[in-house]
Amino acid sequence: MAEFSPNTEMLKIENLMDEFSLKILYDEEPLFVSDEATLLDVWSGDVDEILERCSEHYGVPISLEDAKRPLWKLLPFLDKNRTIEKAPDS
Repeated sequence: MAEFSPNTEMLKIENLMDEFSLKILYDEEPLFVSDEATLLDVWSGDVDEILERCSEHYGVPISLEDAKRPLWKLLPFLDKNRTIEKAPDS
């Protein structure tokens, strides 16, 4: 039986992950995102493309180092520091 890392922290930011999946990962379908997962773990495309998508959506430039942070830390950072207003339907 496969063992997964916990997702306790990810469950706390489920709304941020939903927005991220819809707006940034719209062509990827991660089935399970653990607390250890980084942006690079849920994205299989070009690294520069995903960094650009994040920067455009949130209005926050992110680096490759940022992309290596666990998503449960990165997504609240992007949300808190966003310079582009969240659309009402997001």
